[in-house]
Amino acid sequence: MFQNLRANNQLFILHKEAKHYVEIGSVVSVSAPKPKYPMTQPFPSPQIEMVVDVVASINGQNTTFQNLPAGGDIADFGQNGNIVVSCSRDAMNNEISMIKQKSSEIVNSRDYHLNVITACDEMLTMLNPEFAEKQRQEQEISSLKSQMADMSKNMSDLMALNRQLMEQLGLNAETSKTKK
Repeated sequence: MFQNLRANNQLFILHKEAKHYVEIGSVVSVSAPKPKYPMTQPFPSPQIEMVVDVVASINGQNTTFQNLPAGGDIADFGQNGNIVVSCSRDAMNNEISMIKQKSSEIVNSRDYHLNVITACDEMLTMLNPEFAEKQRQEQEISSLKSQMADMSKNMSDLMALNRQLMEQLGLNAETSKTKK
């Protein structure tokens, strides 16, 4: 539990960014538990959520993690919940395993979703003639672009072969222009 951390205990920090990574910090200090929300009632509520602030040294720099659940082992942190903080290696292992499982399921469902996209396009084409026309135009434009790219490549190849031929014949561009 975060409230039981002491100086020099390990703290695990998972960054869920484009490339996920874990940092291991060393606890510098832990605040005393305090209510998560200020007391507005004149009498104490039986189930007040208590939180602590943890200062940890990560790569030689002190970082403060505020309002971590005092009785918890793991918590989301950061503006978007893109950081997970844990005082338990097992809890962090479970979190990473869940992320991996979720990503594996998404990757494994790729074919299903590609089929859904194809089926939706077919249904939209059937129900909306303007959608069908737009798709036909996009395919035609794509085909024309491909043909233009091929023609451009062929023209470059032809020019290169022409240069080689002129060099083999002992001509260069300047001598052929002056002879005309």
